[in-house]
Amino acid sequence: MTALLLAGALALLGPAEAPWCGQATITGYVRTGYGPRTFDGTSIFTAEPIAAASWDVRMGSLADVAGLGVFRIADRGMLGSGEPMPWVDVAVWSRSEALALTSVRRVCFRRPVS
Repeated sequence: MTALLLAGALALLGPAEAPWCGQATITGYVRTGYGPRTFDGTSIFTAEPIAAASWDVRMGSLADVAGLGVFRIADRGMLGSGEPMPWVDVAVWSRSEALALTSVRRVCFRRPVS
């Protein structure tokens, strides 16, 4: 149910509308462990803070993760549908960084400002 509400909220958001906020599973993945480009074609070596997200999160959304910062959703992965809560997988440079991120945190998803 959470996934449907999140998907509906993100699909309807306009530039001036409030973001969806709630609990999300946070993990990390090592940038060099997969291909050279993300799902949306971004170079995995970009300095931009990027993350993968479950399929219920709109590609290109900004994920403001409590205590970590803001990440653009540029990738997918094997994160599933987002049940029982959305999933954000932050792109990092080492396995130790990835493991240290594993938690449940408050996340606000919003569309980028054009």
